[in-house]
Amino acid sequence: WWVSAGLGVVAYVGLRWILPAFAGQDKLVQAFVTNLSPLAPFAALLFGMMAVASALFGAKRRRLVDGQQSLETLRATPWKDFEYLVAEAYRRRGFTVDYSLSKGSDGGVDLVLQKDGRKSLVQCKHWKSFQVGRPELQKMFGIMTAEGADEAIIVTSGRFTDGAREFANGKPIHLLDGPHLLDLVRSVQTGRQNRSNPEPEPAQAPISPQCPRCGKEMILRTARRGNQAGSKFWGCQSYPSCKGTLPV
Repeated sequence: WWVSAGLGVVAYVGLRWILPAFAGQDKLVQAFVTNLSPLAPFAALLFGMMAVASALFGAKRRRLVDGQQSLETLRATPWKDFEYLVAEAYRRRGFTVDYSLSKGSDGGVDLVLQKDGRKSLVQCKHWKSFQVGRPELQKMFGIMTAEGADEAIIVTSGRFTDGAREFANGKPIHLLDGPHLLDLVRSVQTGRQNRSNPEPEPAQAPISPQCPRCGKEMILRTARRGNQAGSKFWGCQSYPSCKGTLPV
């Protein structure tokens, strides 16, 4: 915003006083400058509007980061604001963020990060119900190679499949799921950085795994009888039609 405000001042002063002072005796140049001078207020107004828009956009990004409290608030963020949230979090970590490289509304690059001579491509997947799988990572890996980037970062408010994690293993691909994204956001929140004695964080509900039998999301249950009575375990949400279980 301050760049736009500065340009507005320069445009007004330049059109209003500096250009006429350098017009000289040339009648053609004088006529040209005379026609430009009345435009000085409009140029200043244009840059002023850009400065206000930029300031409001910056304030919105700051609120998105500082207002996050849990995985629930993270996942409740609208999909476009989710991209701004990720951008602001990385900007506070010292990265230069560029929104300009776009490969489409889905499946492409949302952000380009620059830091210490390294170029990172970021893809944001604000998926609340679906897991990010191997095909999405393969596509992003191809874009990363074509763009000559040093690494790719896949960010989601949800989870990654085992196939996705297997594909990323050993490659310059970093996976940031919901809990890890929340950790990143909390590490750069203004209020938390200024606390000398931070309050303990509320416990987060564990992320449900997939049923090994049917693939549906599982529910945390309590055993009511047997040797494990009273202990917790993951049970398929389709029980009793599916009796898949997993230990906590």
